[in-house]
Order: sequence, then C-alpha cells, then structure tokens
Amino acid sequence: MEYLKPSNLLNLIVSPTKVFRKVKEKPDFLILVFLIPVIAALTTLFMPKVSEEALLEYVKRTVEDPQVQEATLKTLKLTKSPIFLAGTAFVNTLISFFVASFVLLIIVRLAGGEIDYKRALTIVAVANLVMIPYYIFYVIYARVTNLNILDIHMDFKYFIRTYLHVFAIWRYVLIGVGVFAACELNKAKSAIVTAVYTLITLIMPIISMFTQNFMKFGGR
Repeated sequence: MEYLKPSNLLNLIVSPTKVFRKVKEKPDFLILVFLIPVIAALTTLFMPKVSEEALLEYVKRTVEDPQVQEATLKTLKLTKSPIFLAGTAFVNTLISFFVASFVLLIIVRLAGGEIDYKRALTIVAVANLVMIPYYIFYVIYARVTNLNILDIHMDFKYFIRTYLHVFAIWRYVLIGVGVFAACELNKAKSAIVTAVYTLITLIMPIISMFTQNFMKFGGR
C-alpha cells in the first residue's frame, strides 16, 4: 500500500506535500478507509471493561424506579460490552469517512478546485493516519487511569480532548495540505476550504454535546 510505506508516513510529519502530490496521481483509498475503523474498533477492545458492579451502581445513581433499573441494566450490559462498542466504533468511524469526504468534495468544488470523490476519500484517509498514535496514547491513558466510560461527561473539556487535541488539529492541517497539493487551489483558498471543512465537521459533535447537557439539565 503506497501511503503506508515508512517513507510516506515519515513525510506526513516532515514533508506532507510530497505525500499528497501522489494523491493527485494515485487516489488509492480502499485499504486506508477500512484501516482506521479497524484500529478504532480494536482500541475499544483494549479499554478497561466496565464491571457489572459499576454498571449497577451507575443505574442506581441515575434511575429511581426498580423496574426501570432492571431494564436499564440489561441495556447497559449490551451497549457497554466490548464487542458492541467495537462494532459501533467501526461503523461510526467508517461512516464518518464517507460523510467527511463528501463534505470536502463539495467545499473544494465550490472553491473551484479539481476533485472527485475518490480523491476526496484518499485525502481524508491519508490525513487520518495521524490518528493512529492518538488511539495508542488514549488506550495507554485509559489503562493507567482505569478510565470508567460511564463517568465520561460531554462537557467542554471532553470536546477539546476528543475533537481538538493535537492529533486532530494535525489532521485538519493535513487536510489543508492535501487540498493545496492535489486539488489545484492556491494557499489562500486551501486555507479557507480547511477552515470551512473544520467548522462543518465539528458541528455535529457540538450539537451532540449541547443536546446531552440540555437533557441532563432539563431532567433535574
């Protein structure tokens, strides 16, 4: 696989333009599109497993009705199981690839760039290679701190940790480099495309965060 060669992986750090110039000539995305979802799924399998005692304590803390507690506990046992979380991570990450690539396709075309869906998929997929070390570091952090996923709150700190950490920012920068190198846009237009793309791809996480917090607040 061209883009997984050690020289290309190194160039994503020291000279990403060289990598994305190849995208224009060879938009090869097939393996990459599935690679990151697989790694995302594997990450969940190495996360600390939530014990049944922790699930029961969480249910008792958040639900008052005993009958509802029992149904909630059964649901959580399923949805917080490693296999279910791995499958969900794989599907969500895969879908996000296709959606993000379509968004990039539309923005670049509106800016006057030369791009098709295969090239958009390849740019997004290559840029997402920098998320591999993030997954590794996150698993190490979760294991060291014995992270309980039930205690994760979707607040501003969670948003920064999940969507605006250094690897995510680096990924957005690489998207911009990819647009500049492979889509016949100048630096100014490439920067604008990247900014618009970033804002659009962050809209859904922001809405999700505010919705969850609003529902919690309204339920009090």
